[in-house]
Amino acid sequence: MKKLNCVIWFAICLVPLVSSSQTKVAVEKERAAIKAVLEEEKKGYFDKNFEMMAATWVQKPSSVKMFMSQEGERDMFGWEKISEGDRKAISEDRSGYKNIQVEFSDFQFNIYESNAWAIFKAKWNWMYKDTPRKLEQTRIMAFEKVEGNWKITLMAIYNVPAAKKDAQKKTEK
Repeated sequence: MKKLNCVIWFAICLVPLVSSSQTKVAVEKERAAIKAVLEEEKKGYFDKNFEMMAATWVQKPSSVKMFMSQEGERDMFGWEKISEGDRKAISEDRSGYKNIQVEFSDFQFNIYESNAWAIFKAKWNWMYKDTPRKLEQTRIMAFEKVEGNWKITLMAIYNVPAAKKDAQKKTEK
């Protein structure tokens, strides 16, 4: 009887540990897969490879890409508009731009079986005509799992305004 109690106690204590570690591993695997999609989409942008970018998206009328900047809001509703906007973006002349780098950080995830969302920072650094530039964005993104692969279904990009101190300097000039 003591042996049986010991086995039952061991099973009660061990099963939650095993299942919680399996869940943690699964979540980390899904986070890594989502981050890989983001890096693939970014690589497609910098390589001016529309097909690479398109492969990261859910290509449906329900997909959305939104930008909010100092110039205002720009929305693309549906894959047709998104693909049109992406083709235009990668065809733009960037000859005055050098050493463009984008780093994603500060991720927050909520991952389910077949959909997920992430909020994170995108920090841009580059040289434009020999002048260093910086831009910080907050990105809110939704993903769907399509045939076992994560794909973007919503991308909302919000440019973070320059620090108040920098804004004051501009108005003082």
